[in-house]
Amino acid sequence: MSDESGYVGDTITFHGRNFPTDEQFDIEWRTVEGSWGVLEAHEIVGPQFRPRTETIATVTTDADGRFDHEWTIPEDYGSFHTVSVTTKDGTTVDQAEFEISPWFELDRKSAELGDFVVVTGYGLGPGVMVNNYQVAWDNTTVGFLTGVRNRGTATAEIRAVGPPGEHILQVWRGYRGMPFLQNNTQSPYGKVANGRQTAWTVDVTEPETDPQTAWVDPMPEERPLSTHYPELDEASEAELSISPEYGQSGTEAIITGEQFQPHTEVDLIWYHHSGHEPQGPDKPPLPTITAEPWPETLPTVETDADGRFQVDVTIPKDIGSTRPITARVGGRDVAVTGFMMQPSIETFSPTSGPVGTEIEIELTGVGWTQYEMSPLFVYDNGPLGYACGLSDKEDGTTIRTILQASGQPGWHFIDAYPTLFRMQEEEPEFELNAHLSYLDNHPMRPVPAFHFAFEITE
Repeated sequence: MSDESGYVGDTITFHGRNFPTDEQFDIEWRTVEGSWGVLEAHEIVGPQFRPRTETIATVTTDADGRFDHEWTIPEDYGSFHTVSVTTKDGTTVDQAEFEISPWFELDRKSAELGDFVVVTGYGLGPGVMVNNYQVAWDNTTVGFLTGVRNRGTATAEIRAVGPPGEHILQVWRGYRGMPFLQNNTQSPYGKVANGRQTAWTVDVTEPETDPQTAWVDPMPEERPLSTHYPELDEASEAELSISPEYGQSGTEAIITGEQFQPHTEVDLIWYHHSGHEPQGPDKPPLPTITAEPWPETLPTVETDADGRFQVDVTIPKDIGSTRPITARVGGRDVAVTGFMMQPSIETFSPTSGPVGTEIEIELTGVGWTQYEMSPLFVYDNGPLGYACGLSDKEDGTTIRTILQASGQPGWHFIDAYPTLFRMQEEEPEFELNAHLSYLDNHPMRPVPAFHFAFEITE
């Protein structure tokens, strides 16, 4: 090969010499495919990788047994990859190794106060030592990004926080979940990006208009996870459905039943997941969380002569993720459907005040699964702490916290990022850090971040 190492997006050349003349060969690229291991759509095992081989080119040798073929390195995981030349029957004739080095880019070097700059990493992982990268703003670690999914590519949005002027954004690497400060001087794994830029000066400018004070990332269309449905008491031909299948509390939905017995009373039952996540050395292998019925949350209906019914409902306030709904006839559940509860902001108040002002934040629809239950709050890009979306208390449908306003007069920013609450595999250390690459690398299902702006007055 023309080079022994390079970056995603580089062009390299394969040089074939001393092969049989006038014959076709395949060039194969050996790599991996990555995903998150998650049990019961709830408990995170950790990053999982399986071998993957792609035929990236078919070449024909000339009369001298030579070939030259240019190839652009696609988005893929970092580290070493075997490149093989094989015959049409799959026999390997020769092979070499090529190393992909990670690299990072910033979408811009100037942003209004409160806006986001986008950091994209290419060629990350999959190895434990090169799969956990941290982003720091003014020497404060905001959180981590990883390329477990998307073949080693990861995206993070970082707030431009004040005061207006020049600020430093830097990408570090550290398998323990925090920067190893000898990355670029004495690390046995080499520099973070093998010499390419990993630190930028960002010019934060005064905003032309006041920042938006509170919002949740947009959520895509999604379906409930049947894994989280309770078992039915008896099998039947009855069918239950809801439209839409996803949304926030307060969503207006229609529940439809079909193939029930005619003129039959049906209780619609809403289910709430409750329990706790055991901690400590004596914790059981699985958390004790179960779906429990919430009677009288939804109405009782009566089927018509065809065994059908349709009823309008308002989605109640509850914790997030899949909310099972069953149809109960004669005290027995005979059909089930579900609603994918998405997060929303209930309270952010006040939005301005002097230093020391108590800022109340209430969130609802935060899920109970280990990949969505513990948003981590950062204040002006500095980690503050986490909250928990699972509680057995009466007000357990809502996360509530009170923060103290601090800093110089002007705008300050609070962001609550998704985390991985607990992971079976101990390395790399992803637990309870702000997962900045949640946008394209979070386990199981999309989970949003929450964003707030508070103005400190004189």
